[in-house]
Amino acid sequence: MIDTIELVKTFVILLAIIDPIGNIPVVMVLTESKSDNEYKSITLKTSCGVFVLLSVSFLFGKYLLVFFGIKMPAFELVGGVFLLYVAFTMLVNSKTSFLYPNDAEEKEHIAFMPMTFPLLVGPAAMSSVIIQSNNISAWQVKLIFIGEFIIIGLLVALTLRLSKIILNNLGKAGIKFITQTMGLLLGSLAIGLIADALKLLLPGLS
Repeated sequence: MIDTIELVKTFVILLAIIDPIGNIPVVMVLTESKSDNEYKSITLKTSCGVFVLLSVSFLFGKYLLVFFGIKMPAFELVGGVFLLYVAFTMLVNSKTSFLYPNDAEEKEHIAFMPMTFPLLVGPAAMSSVIIQSNNISAWQVKLIFIGEFIIIGLLVALTLRLSKIILNNLGKAGIKFITQTMGLLLGSLAIGLIADALKLLLPGLS
């Protein structure tokens, strides 16, 4: 049976982590020297990269954990910490961290690195979908989640294509407000994930 609430929750969490609107100022800096045709090509490649990276993490990530003998509660704890870190950077409106390389504009293929990874789909987003996939076994449900990733990829493409219009209408203050609101939501979810993981790792806490 498909849990609609869980589907919506996963979708909202991923959008909050990826934060395409909040990343517009960074994208504008990375692509400031690109022509219109180059920019369109970059947005297409980036949106496809987002879909592929989310899908691969969702379908095969948990098997990688099994291969290395990593327990899911431990991974959930680390994933929760990553989510909390991303939430913190969103709340303080900071993009200067190891997730956002300062020399990114000098990279040749910026559509995949750093725009797809780690700017949009970083460790937090990847760990989030891996954790979600651990509770899903039915292929019908997995296909629905893949459909969500397609929608997210399309939203990323649309946001990047309209980045100048969005920036002009919302302004930096508007984008900052949206980012901080999503950061507050993401931080709350991260704390819950960390608490649940600690209860499994340290039963004495519950």
